[in-house]
Amino acid sequence: MVTNVDFPRGLVKLGCEPEYKEAFVSLARLFLFSKPITLSAAALALAACSSRPVTISQPEPALPDVPVLETQTPDTPEHLIEQARRDWRINQDLVSRNKTLLLAAEGYIDQQQPAKAQVLLKAIHQNPGSDGIAQQANLMIARIYQNEADAETLLPLVQSLSFQPEVRRQQLLLQSDLFARKNQWLAAANALAQGAEPSEQTVRQIWQWVNQASPSTTDLSQSDYTAIRPYLALQELLKTEGLHRNRLRRAVDQFQQVYRGHPIVEYWPQEITQLLEMSPPRLEEVAVLLPLSGRYASTGGTIKEGILAAYFEQQAKGNALRNQTRLRFIDTLDKTPQQLVEDIGETQWVIGPLLKETVDGLMKVLPTHVNLLALNRLSPLADTTPQENPLPDHNAYFALAPEDEAHQLAEHIFQHGYRTPVVVSAESATQQRMLEAFELRWQQLHNEVSNLRPLTKVTFTDSNSLRQGITAALDVAQSKQRIDQIRYMVNEELYNVPRNRRDVDAIVVFASPEQTELLNPMIEASLSPFGDKTVPVFATSRSMEYNRGKNQWRDLQNVRFLDMPWMLPDTPWPELKAQTQTLWPQRSTSMSRLFAFGVDAYQLLPYLPNLALLPQVSVNGLTGQLAMNGEREIVRTLPQAVVDNERVKLLAD
Repeated sequence: MVTNVDFPRGLVKLGCEPEYKEAFVSLARLFLFSKPITLSAAALALAACSSRPVTISQPEPALPDVPVLETQTPDTPEHLIEQARRDWRINQDLVSRNKTLLLAAEGYIDQQQPAKAQVLLKAIHQNPGSDGIAQQANLMIARIYQNEADAETLLPLVQSLSFQPEVRRQQLLLQSDLFARKNQWLAAANALAQGAEPSEQTVRQIWQWVNQASPSTTDLSQSDYTAIRPYLALQELLKTEGLHRNRLRRAVDQFQQVYRGHPIVEYWPQEITQLLEMSPPRLEEVAVLLPLSGRYASTGGTIKEGILAAYFEQQAKGNALRNQTRLRFIDTLDKTPQQLVEDIGETQWVIGPLLKETVDGLMKVLPTHVNLLALNRLSPLADTTPQENPLPDHNAYFALAPEDEAHQLAEHIFQHGYRTPVVVSAESATQQRMLEAFELRWQQLHNEVSNLRPLTKVTFTDSNSLRQGITAALDVAQSKQRIDQIRYMVNEELYNVPRNRRDVDAIVVFASPEQTELLNPMIEASLSPFGDKTVPVFATSRSMEYNRGKNQWRDLQNVRFLDMPWMLPDTPWPELKAQTQTLWPQRSTSMSRLFAFGVDAYQLLPYLPNLALLPQVSVNGLTGQLAMNGEREIVRTLPQAVVDNERVKLLAD
């Protein structure tokens, strides 16, 4: 049985453009020697491209309206079309005819005449005669429109793989490109591994795509993507052993024995070899640059306490590499970048500075021998061009960036199937940064979704604008207006409940804790109780304050939010948590987060080379799961919790 993908309507529509219409008309009569289904298809195609009725009558058998010159070689498209016509009249062999027309279409593609090729392929598509011919025709159609149509339209044309090796290879290569355009990295890597000849470039591309895939898609991928199992196995090996060099070396040796001869071993990722050849960091002295006086003294002091807590914990564990470390704290208040360089001296490892403008200034004059973990990120427009020597590439940037939480929230709700959220944001600078980051990531995730609807956004300044914005976004105001109109017309008392929009599937909140406590009850009051589904409310850690009493949790019922593991129940560091609560029982939520920030900053130092070379590696810190991106920024992935019956409960990932 011939299986055939429906010809994409978007591609048929393109055939009605002026440059394609002429080709349709000039070649239409060619297919009148075919079966009746082709006659109908040709007539429909012509009729669809004209504002006036088009009538095609059955002509006498004659040469098609395609000029054939004696000077032309026998393999020109025109000669091939004439040959297909003669063969059909003599043998009535549909498969033979279509094979010849495929060659003619290929010729038109080589001559940069895709419109004429499309006419032939459309005819073949209507009645291919065999699976193999249908697959070849669909492949050629997809190639013609590869740079014009979206991946969602083209993928069905190449998903039925051919038994012919060369056709199958081209199908897989085109699949890999289309999957990559849809950000389906594992599917793209799997197709490329099957379709491309092994080479250093191919292996590097597959390895890059495998590592671009989100962790949630790699968990069950061993059975789904068999062609890249060795890549996935290596990725998992790096995740589990990437922080421990001796264990990593043994695991790598075993892996290379098991997969001897595989392209991933033959073209081995050089970053793994580079890491194994490096000497472990020697942290003999660490300079810490913090504002320890002035306006930010309490902030800098709390981070200092976290660094000291991590330092003494390492001392207590008897870590040989860390027991010899000396800490030196430097106050950054009113100091120029050059003065800070003088204070650093010959010290090779530095934590800080904290303030963004201080980081920007220091990076211009930082000596090349310094390994710096800045406690902020560079300003997007900062001029950090060094005055003399090239800027070293071993520095890193660690910040409690609110944009990271917004990115993660966008990815989370997208991966769980939500498509039409309403985003509610306060007008403060931080909340607006989070809104912009969420919207940017949301658009990136939807870059191949043709029916993407713009985000519904509500920005508010006070409780009145918040209530008005929510009711407008959910169409509750319109529902009340319709109820009032009906009541006026019937002049009777109505028993009614306003209804909200049916398409809203999530609410995303970027607001302060006080604003979120007001906002959540408003959202619940605006949602109709007769809906067949619940609309979850998502927030970030910026919406949570843990020292406001139990009443706050009552107002935040069912809110799902991200926060660092240090702040959530069942923290993996119960002893340290108990000690800090004893020492600082009245410490605010924001200061508790800064303390955890200091702990992680110190504990990250020996792992910075691993994180920089291996994007698969992460550190489980107090502030989240910590990894490094291509800009050498530490990115935090946070667990999710929910408020349930006035208690915070950790949710499984």
